[in-house]
This record gives sequence, structure tokens and C-alpha cells, in this order.
Amino acid sequence: MCGIAGIWRLGGPRPGDGARLARMADTLVHRGPDDFGYLLANAASGQSHISQDTAADRDADVLLASRRLSIIDLSTRGRQPIANETGDVFVVFNGAIHNYVELRRELEALGHVFRSKTDTEVIVHAYEEWGEACAGRFNGMWAYVIWDSRRRRLVCSRDRFGIKPLYIARRGDTFFFASEAKAILASGEVPATPNLEFLSRFVTSRTPAEGQQSAFADIAQVPAAHNLVLTRDGFEETAYWSYGDQSESYDFSRPEATFRALLDDSIRLRRRADVPLAVLLSGGLDSSSILALAAQQSGAGGMEAFTATFPGYEHDERRHAETMAAAAGIKLNLVECGADNFMEDLDATTWHMDCPVSQGQVLSRWRLLKAVSERARVVFEGQGADEMLAGYPHLYIRAYLRAELEAMTPWSAPRRLKRIRDTFTDLNPGALRREFRRRFRRLKPGVAILSKDFSGASRIPRDPKGKDAPGFSDPLKRILHRHHAVRMLPYLLHFGDAISMAHSVESRLPFLDHRLVEFSFALPFDMLMRGGTTKHVLREALAADLPPAICRRRDKVGFATPVGAWLRPLFKEVVRPTLTSRRFRERGLFNPSGIDHLLDQFENAGQGGQDLFRCLAIERWYRQFVDGDGRAYGESFNRLNVSPNRP
Repeated sequence: MCGIAGIWRLGGPRPGDGARLARMADTLVHRGPDDFGYLLANAASGQSHISQDTAADRDADVLLASRRLSIIDLSTRGRQPIANETGDVFVVFNGAIHNYVELRRELEALGHVFRSKTDTEVIVHAYEEWGEACAGRFNGMWAYVIWDSRRRRLVCSRDRFGIKPLYIARRGDTFFFASEAKAILASGEVPATPNLEFLSRFVTSRTPAEGQQSAFADIAQVPAAHNLVLTRDGFEETAYWSYGDQSESYDFSRPEATFRALLDDSIRLRRRADVPLAVLLSGGLDSSSILALAAQQSGAGGMEAFTATFPGYEHDERRHAETMAAAAGIKLNLVECGADNFMEDLDATTWHMDCPVSQGQVLSRWRLLKAVSERARVVFEGQGADEMLAGYPHLYIRAYLRAELEAMTPWSAPRRLKRIRDTFTDLNPGALRREFRRRFRRLKPGVAILSKDFSGASRIPRDPKGKDAPGFSDPLKRILHRHHAVRMLPYLLHFGDAISMAHSVESRLPFLDHRLVEFSFALPFDMLMRGGTTKHVLREALAADLPPAICRRRDKVGFATPVGAWLRPLFKEVVRPTLTSRRFRERGLFNPSGIDHLLDQFENAGQGGQDLFRCLAIERWYRQFVDGDGRAYGESFNRLNVSPNRP
């Protein structure tokens, strides 16, 4: 797990690029505090040089950098960039190839020679053997860039679900890439111009814009499940995987047994590490399933669990986490989350995410990962299960009912009516009531928060890539694909990666093993949601492994956090002054009367806390990245020509 960055000057070498590359890498030290290295290459001559010094950059027009977080093979043999035997193919890599042991055996049998025990070196030899199609053989999470000096091309690849980030930018004849947008900004050549479409959708939908955008207008992302190949003649972007693929032959005759076997093997592969491991435990079904199987594999002494607690908050899951940890025989660390250091945490998470923070759970996760970093370097999380197994009943019930109605076409009317009635009886009424209140407890009609221009930005035609569900016939599967591939999960993965790497911790996600995803999306819809019960196949598969109280849980919380309560102590001294400041009002993003109404509504009735939080988050992002306040967060930003702070 590392941070990577690089430059290709297609017009030839430019003085000072060595220092520029080092400056970009400086912003990624938190991603790789253990080691670093650079590649300085000349595309025309094919000459290449790996070093820890960028001073010899005079003839280099291809420059790659790596900051290393040592997880596998902690020796200096794992230092990146890593080359093949002949020294003409090089890779910088952020992520983990979990099936690297099996791939190494296969490649050694084909004659490849390895100098380290890292998963990184497997990428180089796999590329030599299978070209850029090697990405389809990897089980894991990755963002890697390969410089192939023989063919004079740069190969960029991102994992199937976009777990690991890979940002890119083009300025004239120069191509930039990095693990974080701020590293590209640190080049001093790409401006921090706000992407108004991205920010507008952030406010209105609580998730970033769809497609491959970032919060910056001139910085994009390599799409998930894609390779991007760059040469002097241009670039080509190709998909190597889709949700309709079946990379293995799965046994659908016993779906619960197959699901459990796939999840168990996913955890087995992801336990490969030369550093301590931990589990984030919410007390919900997903993280509890991971803990149960991991504990069986490693024994009670193999890892510790961490959970966030919110004393006095109705959705505190401490008791569920304690039940699960006790059943697994695992030590549980309780991390109390409250309003203390709220603004400091908001600013820190904003800096590491490169975009505004939309949810209070990001701040809770900041505290949680900080605690994990003191005890472990790798942490397991349950991310990805909800969007694959219909974990949110309020979001998926309509699509499920439509799928049921289509399936019940041959049935008699009374039989169909009984099934629908039974479904609603099974649903958790508390969750539905909370969602109803959340959706309708908004500003009064006619009171708009956004200015007309800012609101209109979200109506720009969307990037169509990834919109169409590949071959999914039922309505439930189609909306699950949309949430898993395009809307909800990509944002959750973005802040999950940013926060874990901010604390130099590698987050591993067993539910995002591509085999498990392929199998789940090929199941009949009623194996995912049956009646009013979500995650049917997971509950059946793990029934013998989980305490009944956990396996039968129906009160989906979703890592809820009391943002409104956290904002209240800061309202008079921080929130209101910030959102009525000249700086905030002059940006032209928000309707002043709408913001005044929102402030009054929160102060008098305690309503609109989430909307208030998002407005505050956007302003803090503007101040850090656009106004220049962020210089305090990174030494590299001190050397940028940014605008001075304004009142």
C-alpha cells in the first residue's frame, strides 16, 4: 500500500521536474511513511534510472514516484519503483494483489525470476506475460502505473470497484497522475479550479457527481475496472471487467454454501500480511460476518476489533459489537466519538479527501482509524455488502416489490396481495419511519439553499459511462448495480480509502472480492431480499457462525452519527459566523436568504443539521484548496503560488 505520482512530458524533458516530482510525492507521505523511490527515464532513448534522489533529472521526461507503506516483505527489496529482470519495465503501485502467491507460482513456472517477496513485483512479471490484460487476473485493489520503455508507453490501471484512487490531468503536452488530487495540484501547473457540477450534486444528493470527476475541474479519475494506455500518439481507455462477467464457474445449486465459501476464501486471501491486522466492528451483519470467519481462521489471538461509540445517542451500537466480540473471543476496543475537536477533524478529513465531507460518519471514522493505527497496519471492513445484498430496506423496497410483481404474474390476485402484505409486515417500521422523516424534514417549500447558477450546474449532462446495468432483467438488480458501481459505493470507498491512508492503515474489504460480487449479482433477486428481510443469502450462509441476535438484526443503522448534536455547541461561535461571512456569501454558491432560513431553523428547532453540515463542509474545502488556507497542512503547498487568504 503506497502513494504514487508521476509526470510524462510528451514534448521532452523540462528543467526542474525532479524537484516538482519530489514536491508531489511530499503530499503523499501519510500514504507511504516507510520508504520512497523515483524513476527518472527518457522516452526517446529508453534510458531509465531508479533512485532516491531526483537531482539527476536533466534528461528525464518520464518521472515516477512512490511513497511506500510496508505491508508485505518489509525489506528494502520491496522498494518501488520495481523493475523486471531486464530493467525495461517498471511499476509504481498502490494497493494489494491478494492472490499474488498463486500468480507468482504460475509466473515462476513460466520462467520469470523474482527478486522480492512482494505483491508489487507480481504486477511487473504479469504485465510482461499477458500485457495490460493482466489486470483481469488480479484479485485485489489497485492503482498502478507501468512505464514500458520498450514500447514507449504508460499503462495505468484501476481495480474493478475503484477501491484505490488514481487521479489524472492533462496540461498541454504533459500528463500527470497521482493517488490524490492534491499531489497533482502540488505540481504547480494544474490550478485548483472548483468543479461546480461536482459540488452542486454534492449538496443536493449527498454524493459526488457521477462519472470520473473530482472536486477540481481539471482533474479526473481513471474509471474503475479500466486500463488507460498512453503513448505519444494519444491514449486509449478500455474496460477489462464488468458486473455481468463470470470469471469462474460457480455452484448455484447451493447458493448459501457457495456464498459462505467465497466470503471465507476472500478473507483468507486478505489476511496475507507481515503486519498486525484488525477489524472494524459496527455490530451489524456485515462486519460481524467478517469477524466470525476471520476469528475461525486465525484464532482468538490473531487480531483485535474496534468499534465507535456515541454515548447517549439512540443509535449507539456498542452492545451489539460487544455481543459479537464476545462470541468470537476477540478483544474489543471502544473508541468514543463526540463533538470534541469537531472543526479540527473536519479540516483534517477535508484535506485528506480532497473534497468536502458530506456525512458525519467520516469524522467518526477519522477517530476510529486513528485508534486502529496505534495497534495495526491492516484493517478489515464490511464495505460493499449493503449495495450488493440490498442492505437498505427503505431504498430497495420499491424495486423489490416491482421484481416480485413481475415474478408473480402467473399467480392469482389474492395470492399476490398476500405476498405483498407479508413483505410489508416483515419490514422494520422504525427504519422506514426514520427515512420518511429524513426525506421530508427539509426547508419549507420555496426556500432554496443554492443560488440559481450553482443549482443549475448539477443539470449538466452526466457522464454516461457505467450507467447501464449489464444484462440485469429485474428492477432490484438494476438499482443495486447503480448504487454499487456508480452512486453510493464509490463515495463510501473514496472516503474510506482517504481516512485509512491518512493514518497509514491499509483497509481491506472482503465483500469486494470480484468473485463474490459476480456470484451475488447472478443470484435470483429473492436471494438478496426476501419479503422484508434484507441480505437473505448472507443471513442463511452465516447462520451457524453468528449469535442469533446479530444474524436476525433488522434495525439497519448505517453508522449513523449525531451531527446535529455535534454542531450545536459550535453554532454561535463557528457555524453562523462562517455561513454569514463575506467570504462565504461572495462565492455566489448559495442563496443568502435560504442560508439565513436554514440557520434560524437549526437554532430554533434543531432541524436541518445535515444540510448545515454540508454547507459548512463546502466552505471549509474552499478555504483550504481555493483560498490557500491548506498551506498549513502540507509543506509542498507552502511552495505553491496560491491566492492569499481573504476575510
